[in-house]
Amino acid sequence: MVDTYNYYICKLNSFVCYFLNLELDEPISRKLLQLAKTYLSAFSKKIEHLDLNRYHYMLVLIAENEGRLTQKRLAEITGKDKSHMVSIIDTLMEKGYVYREVNPDDRRQQLIRVTEKAQNELPAIRESFSEMNHKATEGISAEKLKIFNEVLQKMSGNLQPYISPEVTFRLKKTTTLKRNKQL
Repeated sequence: MVDTYNYYICKLNSFVCYFLNLELDEPISRKLLQLAKTYLSAFSKKIEHLDLNRYHYMLVLIAENEGRLTQKRLAEITGKDKSHMVSIIDTLMEKGYVYREVNPDDRRQQLIRVTEKAQNELPAIRESFSEMNHKATEGISAEKLKIFNEVLQKMSGNLQPYISPEVTFRLKKTTTLKRNKQL
């Protein structure tokens, strides 16, 4: 993502409202969550034949950093708290996608590695992400996508001083996700 903060606030706000088709008193998060829900629903349908129904991007991150990521580092990269990361890794292990290995450079750490099963399914996951990204951005110019990414970065930066160390998102009645302040 482009890291730029040189836009005027009034231009940024008017662009966000125009781009997301928001009324000024409608929460921006509503449109972003709806987009995420739509994207993930389409993505899930695309890869429903796989044994994994979530944590696809986490698996891609682990594979791309094969043998170099600890649970702690993965939690830092993704903004997840340590206990939630343990749960994610445990789920991926139970499904046969990853395993933990003692770090030869620091025996106190465990590196996360992908299994052969994961290696076999990763091309389909990556292709599905690519296809969904292409479909989602179809008809949107590279310039508008660049601006959109800059706006998202700016909005995130604007909100950083106001977030609490731990925010809980209730996605389903029985599921809560916690997001650590470290993003």
